[in-house]
Amino acid sequence: MRPLIYSFIFIFSGFVFTSQVAAETWYVKKSATKLQAKAKARSKVLGKLNKGTPVDVLGKSGKFYKVSAGGETGWIFRFKLTKNAPSGSSGDGDVLGALGGQQQIAARESAYGSSIRGLSPVSEEHAIKKGASPASIESVKEMERYKVDDEALDKFLEEGRLGAYAD
Repeated sequence: MRPLIYSFIFIFSGFVFTSQVAAETWYVKKSATKLQAKAKARSKVLGKLNKGTPVDVLGKSGKFYKVSAGGETGWIFRFKLTKNAPSGSSGDGDVLGALGGQQQIAARESAYGSSIRGLSPVSEEHAIKKGASPASIESVKEMERYKVDDEALDKFLEEGRLGAYAD
């Protein structure tokens, strides 16, 4: 009886519950997809995978899948994977084959930081011509200088159910 109790305690003492799924081969949907050390949006990046790279799905935790690819095991956000080899890809991880095809992603799949743009000199000049006040332009520049560390950003995303933590 004691080994069973110890096993039960050991299984549920972890910080992240990972459900096991039957091992399946899935494919990376977009080039430069991050293979991360943990099931967190801002976790350490172990490597980047090309579109069409096959991965073995080993488990799931929230919005992330635990995968194995090229001898490396890590986590990938679920919207970066597909059960079918993407078009323009042979599905065998061939880099040249992965370059072809049209890339389309839904808004929910985009990186939350990818749409953040600074106020370029051209944009600033346009804003001045359109009547933006110097105070407004300085406010934008001040926001651009504001920095948030990765841990605080991950906590914000998780608590707000945003990005990789969205329902």
